[in-house]
Amino acid sequence: MKEKNTENENKCPWCGETRVPTINVLVKPYGEVRERRCTYCGKVLAAYLMEEGDFMSGIRKFRN
Repeated sequence: MKEKNTENENKCPWCGETRVPTINVLVKPYGEVRERRCTYCGKVLAAYLMEEGDFMSGIRKFRN
């Protein structure tokens, strides 16, 4: 039986589904923006400038 990879899964605050978000890079007037969206409902989970680096790994997550 194949194990499910839950490392990159997030629970969407909008719909409550736990899924791996889609990541898109958008070109905006102030720079390139990395956007994460729920694959179930399509709403934005996070959006930030790519020049800020990978700060998401340093953010603590708390259980609800």
